[in-house]
Amino acid sequence: MAPLLLLPPLVLALIGLRGGEPAPQRHPALATLPARMVWAWERPEDLRWLPRDVGVAYVAASVVLRGDEAIVHPRMAPLLTADGVARVPVLHVDASWREPPALNALQAERVVRELLRVAQRGNRHVVQLDFEVRRSQRPFLARVMAEARRRLPPGMALSVTALASWCLDDHWLPSGLADEIVPMAFRMGPGEQALRQRLRRDGFPRHACRHAAGYATDEPGLRGVNPRSYYFSPRPWTPATWRAETNPTQPPT
Repeated sequence: MAPLLLLPPLVLALIGLRGGEPAPQRHPALATLPARMVWAWERPEDLRWLPRDVGVAYVAASVVLRGDEAIVHPRMAPLLTADGVARVPVLHVDASWREPPALNALQAERVVRELLRVAQRGNRHVVQLDFEVRRSQRPFLARVMAEARRRLPPGMALSVTALASWCLDDHWLPSGLADEIVPMAFRMGPGEQALRQRLRRDGFPRHACRHAAGYATDEPGLRGVNPRSYYFSPRPWTPATWRAETNPTQPPT
């Protein structure tokens, strides 16, 4: 087992400098992903009907952080896709509200090891980390990202989802650790309408957040903010849901 790299607060502050960051070089593996991706959550999904130019980012495993524990739940729900479709494994991490996690080194190690494991289950050399942390948990996520980037093969791109606020006025994410940041332009909370208008007008101001974005099928259209789109559906995907998403004038059945 490789030792976990614990970054001191000063280093975390330095890698999290805000604004004015240079344009990073894009990881070549990201060029193999299509411009449209659907998220397949932990539920049965038959996506063989998807157009061949649409990829699938699927939850390959989940980790629940609770107290001193890090409980791994491998994906159990079946997932069917057509041959050759781009598949990106996603590690979903939850921090318990009832039993707040200690966020210790062993928990960080478990998350990183699981990310390395599921990274082998895709076909485009891209793995995605989905971990919505509270403000007090941000240093833990920064350590996980740093250690994951250190131990992933150089040819493997690290994609990380982010709250939209993290790519707007609260852009705390460490620079240079994620090869792709996917701000989720949905469920944005109070002031959502103003945020939508701002995104339509200006997009995301931080350069690292301008390459991909996530949208939800059950919210009013906010599309094309960034070149690559990830689509979330709160219900199992159907051809009708996808048609409605790509042709907003046609409601799903």
